[in-house]
Amino acid sequence: MMDDETLVNRIKEGDMSAFEEIMNKYSRQIYLLALKMTGSHEDAEDISQEVFARVFKAVPTWKPKASFYTWLRTVTMNLCIDYHRSKVRHQTQSLDDKDSPIANITTDPSQSPLYNAQADELRRRVLKATEELSPQQRKVFMLCHYGGLSREEAAQIMNCAVGTIKAHLSRATAKMRDLLKDFIE
Repeated sequence: MMDDETLVNRIKEGDMSAFEEIMNKYSRQIYLLALKMTGSHEDAEDISQEVFARVFKAVPTWKPKASFYTWLRTVTMNLCIDYHRSKVRHQTQSLDDKDSPIANITTDPSQSPLYNAQADELRRRVLKATEELSPQQRKVFMLCHYGGLSREEAAQIMNCAVGTIKAHLSRATAKMRDLLKDFIE
């Protein structure tokens, strides 16, 4: 199997088989990352497809700042963040409507309705709380906590020092703790 740089250069030359190799190499990891961040197989599949569509469009102008895989993860994370933002807006509208069919849907049939309601409420509050973070804090928080990236990997993606990442993550975590303290206690 060829290295990523060679594959990217072949894609830039119009070689579709190189793009297929990239997809075969990374589709499972991208799907699992999206699944971890969304909690939904269907949404993870949609996001994975969108990631590769965007990558295909962007490869001709891609200039490596980090590894190709790190870039793929960044694209995935950004799409998942967008997904969460749109879902928070949609849930707020849907949950306000008592007659909405979503009001009676539980997230895990094997769990009690109370458990599912609490899990939904926690998920909604966490997503809403992330909107209160600064854009930099939100991105670092999502990269490290939802994306599973190390501080070093996040620093590479954001093109800043590891110390800056640590500071943003510390502030974001403290703010999230403060915003969620009433619910967690």
